[in-house]
Amino acid sequence: MTTHKPVLSLVVPIYNEADGLVDFHTSLVGVLKSLRPEVSYEIIYCDDGSADASAAILSKIADKDTTVKTILFSRNFGKESALSAGITYATGEAIITLDGDGQHPVELIPEFIAAWKDGAKVVIGIRKASNASPLKAIESKLFYSFFNRLSSQKLIPQSTDFRLIDQQVQAEFLKLEESNRMTRALIDWLGFERAYVSYIEKERAVGKPGYSQRKLIQLAMNSIVSISPRPLYLLGYLGVILTVLALIVGITVIVEQLLLHDPLMWKFTGTAMLGILLLFFVGIILISQGILAIYISHIHTESKKRPLYVIDRARSKRIE
Repeated sequence: MTTHKPVLSLVVPIYNEADGLVDFHTSLVGVLKSLRPEVSYEIIYCDDGSADASAAILSKIADKDTTVKTILFSRNFGKESALSAGITYATGEAIITLDGDGQHPVELIPEFIAAWKDGAKVVIGIRKASNASPLKAIESKLFYSFFNRLSSQKLIPQSTDFRLIDQQVQAEFLKLEESNRMTRALIDWLGFERAYVSYIEKERAVGKPGYSQRKLIQLAMNSIVSISPRPLYLLGYLGVILTVLALIVGITVIVEQLLLHDPLMWKFTGTAMLGILLLFFVGIILISQGILAIYISHIHTESKKRPLYVIDRARSKRIE
């Protein structure tokens, strides 16, 4: 029996979504069936060690729907690992990743496919409006601001995991081996031609978000450290500032106190002079740590074993 490679793979990470899983699958399949026969598909649910009945429900769905594949983790490894596993096992010419909580509007999938057929290798969902609390909205803005300042790679604000990647992008993505990862940041790092689809995030029908405040902060920190070595240089920059400041203040005090005999009546004591000297030496120590950070950043970069370059397309013409 021969199997045909699907045009589209849907990768859906699942964590404790039992209450809304059947409704989500029904709405997803409703959209996908409208694309047939031009677009064949497979749906890959990756259960990230759910503590509820999600795994059992996925098993029942897969028994009834031959387009469904399931990956069940032995424990909770995190959403990024679930996304990576789904992308690894996807066999489609294009792969769409989306959350299983219903907040990503599945009715926009045809727009993603249309952009891909027009030549985009990566199609990114951009959230125009969100039902998140004001606190989370502020946290999101702070994350993108810090990330883009600390990293040479820029993330588009409100870009999400609701995105499509071509099988060529998948092949390059699978070459990236680091463990602490942010999937969308790695896909952005790869480059390739992009298109964007804006959407208004839906309200979560049932359940609670799988990401706690602590996990979100941890993801943000891991993402910044994984993508950029710049945080390593911060102490070095601070050392340069402190050393220059101590030199300026020290020279000013020497001239004012010793050479001009304190015309400004600053009356610097020996303790104050000692404090300036200590500030100078602290700056020197921090600069030394900054130099060490440069070597550590090179080790950090080499340990990730990322490819030196990514080829989109190549063309050669033999000249006789």
